[in-house]
Amino acid sequence: MKELFLSLTILVTLLPTALQSQSTGIVTTHGYRFINHTNKRSKQPQIGESVSARVDVRAGKTLLSSSRKSASGLYIYDLPDTSTVNHVPPVVEAALLMGLGDSVTIYQKIDDYMKQFIPEESRNEKEIAFQIVLVGIQSVEEKQRAAQAAREQTLLVRKKVEATVQDYTMGRLDSRIIKTKSGLKILVETPGQGLPVVKEEAVQVHYFGFLTDGTSFDNSFERHEPITFPVGVGQMIPGFDEGVLQLRHGSKAYLFIPPALGYGEETPDSIPANAELVFYIEIL
Repeated sequence: MKELFLSLTILVTLLPTALQSQSTGIVTTHGYRFINHTNKRSKQPQIGESVSARVDVRAGKTLLSSSRKSASGLYIYDLPDTSTVNHVPPVVEAALLMGLGDSVTIYQKIDDYMKQFIPEESRNEKEIAFQIVLVGIQSVEEKQRAAQAAREQTLLVRKKVEATVQDYTMGRLDSRIIKTKSGLKILVETPGQGLPVVKEEAVQVHYFGFLTDGTSFDNSFERHEPITFPVGVGQMIPGFDEGVLQLRHGSKAYLFIPPALGYGEETPDSIPANAELVFYIEIL
């Protein structure tokens, strides 16, 4: 009986510490707070591989982004050598600490710069929570095969967009184009089956940018990596923001952006002043 009493006493003494450890987690190399809710100790991804994951991003009760809104229900991330980059995103750091099937939460402190991209009702929050379930791992060899397929796909997309730009300049698309009050023109190629994009939501978008003379100035397809940005908060040019907000996840569309909604007179080196821009976009 005495031994049982001592055992219970030790358990009661240690329990608060154990619970505190589970609730606070560990601090990662790059300063994020990390909690593994499952810790299945299964196969872990390695540097150079890619992962697919279900991801919800929250500031308090506000859902900032969710892979559930994307066409596939997943987000895909490359895992670079974290020792050679200045900034490691929370999801990348988390993925390298996870096993396949694990469910984790990793927290990023909100600084003054980040606050401007967070809805006003959540700006008093101290952290952003990334809730992640690791669904798949793509090996380096599988990535190389996928990269070759992506290069072939990029060529097909380029040819398609070049033909569409030519049709646009010849006036052959006028009957199919929707023009908004701002002057933005939209041609929907494939209506998305996902949820509508909403303001301040972080979305993943593949894009191909062209001038109306057929010159391509930038695209995400060749990098094999979509851009991720909060919609409608000024990170993108106005026409791009407005166009994405008109669409659903899974949509494929063209945005014809007049100079006033693009770069105007102050343009990057690859774009002439007051140029009309054409973007082919795929919202994931």
